[in-house]
Amino acid sequence: MNVTHKYAGILTAVPTPLTSDLQVDTRPLSAHVRRMVEAGSRGIVPLGGTGEYTSLSFDQRLSVVEASLEAASGATAVIPGILSPGIGDAIDNAKAFVRAGAKALMVVTPYYFRPTQDGIVEYFERFSNEVDADIILYEIPYRTGVSLNFQTVDRLAGLTRVVGIKACNPDLAQQMRVAELAASKIAILTGEEDVMPLHVAMGAVGAVITSSNLLPRQWDRVLELGLAGKLQESIALHATLRPLIDAVFAEPNPAPMKAAMDFLGWGMGCDVLPPMKQASAKIKERIAQVLPPLRDRE
Repeated sequence: MNVTHKYAGILTAVPTPLTSDLQVDTRPLSAHVRRMVEAGSRGIVPLGGTGEYTSLSFDQRLSVVEASLEAASGATAVIPGILSPGIGDAIDNAKAFVRAGAKALMVVTPYYFRPTQDGIVEYFERFSNEVDADIILYEIPYRTGVSLNFQTVDRLAGLTRVVGIKACNPDLAQQMRVAELAASKIAILTGEEDVMPLHVAMGAVGAVITSSNLLPRQWDRVLELGLAGKLQESIALHATLRPLIDAVFAEPNPAPMKAAMDFLGWGMGCDVLPPMKQASAKIKERIAQVLPPLRDRE
């Protein structure tokens, strides 16, 4: 495992469990964070897209962060997501999460406004000046409509508290340019479990993904093989995970992931917040077919 970067390894994006009346239920969340710690997780990422950040109130978000930090008890990094579209809400949430004990935050590129690259740099400079925490950039242009130019990533690595990037840009040429310029400065973390071995071959030292909730040790092994230069072995192991990857992303995340965790009896429930819908019966049946043999290997 690469230890040069502080946040290398598999960082798991965890769902937010809800009660039947759609309130946050921190008890199964705490139990799951402890489960991930026992499995050797290098980090927990609550409140990303998987954690339904944009659908939760401020108080609900804070309760998720507090429960995650308490359950992790310092045994692994807890890196809450900040998916706010604008600077005011982003900073308010970030400061509250830091007061609760978070040392690092995953911060999405500002969206809705379709900012220029200079505007993005100024945004993260201000965030960095006002929030005392490490920053992992979160680039996901197919959700936000905002891409980070590779020179912009390099600038942010030099000007701000940015220590990593969750890269969900499907443009592989862009990913290569980011790695060429910035891999020695920040941790390149893929957010695309579909192609993780390729991103590792290009310079990624870890990942922020969600199916590692279910198969943490196997994802660790995919990464370890890639980092050791055993690309074909990494690809071969990754291919065995493909049926599960396809199932949990066949419908909008995190509904299928919650269904998979509910199938395992982890008390997370299947409910998601509007406008999301629960996973369909078809997807639940598909998960019930593909997940057990993979769990047997854990």
